[in-house]
Amino acid sequence: MAHTLLSSINNPVEMCVIKDIKNQQEFERIFSSFSGPKDIHICLMTDQSSAWIQQMLFQTEGIIRKRALAVFAVLMGRFNISYDFFSSQPIISSTGDIKELSGKVTEIINNYLRIDFGRIKPWSLENLVKDVLKAYHFEGITLTYSDHVDFGYDMMCTYTRNDDMLTKENWLIEVKYAAEDRLTIRYIDSLIKQNRDHYPADSKVMLVTNGTLTTAIWTYIEGLQDKQNISILIVDGRKLCGLIAFHSNLINEYFPYE
Repeated sequence: MAHTLLSSINNPVEMCVIKDIKNQQEFERIFSSFSGPKDIHICLMTDQSSAWIQQMLFQTEGIIRKRALAVFAVLMGRFNISYDFFSSQPIISSTGDIKELSGKVTEIINNYLRIDFGRIKPWSLENLVKDVLKAYHFEGITLTYSDHVDFGYDMMCTYTRNDDMLTKENWLIEVKYAAEDRLTIRYIDSLIKQNRDHYPADSKVMLVTNGTLTTAIWTYIEGLQDKQNISILIVDGRKLCGLIAFHSNLINEYFPYE
């Protein structure tokens, strides 16, 4: 399968086979050996349970994020794992045969390679984020600004978790175009304050940007979550690219071939 993938993807990628990995340290050692953020890294995973794979990807998110790696986990075998909005890393799986899985991987990786945020304007990024949220089953998406009033967030919506209780969550979405301003700690604090002052207490906050966050910002956000029990979900450019790549209709609309 590795040869088939490499021959059908439009740009060079770095590929490794993850097999019989026993713990998080071995995962981190593999990811630390990757060359850097300019390449796409495809990890072919075999012989592990689906729950274990998801746990390892979640636990190694820090090192993947710190190095800004584009990592796609490709699960060999008939796994039935769906990549959803809250997955830590893109997961590509199939209940079909190797040919079907190979075609799926090729399409997603080639989609990823077409994404260029420099081709879209700030208002277009907001439309793209709205369509991404729809694609991942967010509902009731409402724009919260007008030509005259800024309500603090760009959108409000709901999301129903696929749990036993079908828990419905209220989300406040802020879209930040990276070329406009550098994200700062003060900006993060202002988002949290707006949530406390103007919206229901159970509202969750999501910041979506086409750019990257500094290590200082990530550290600050993690401190808020650990020490103050404040929840803010960050979808940075790397994460956003992974979400978009699974939907060819979004690629064709926002990143057409030139």
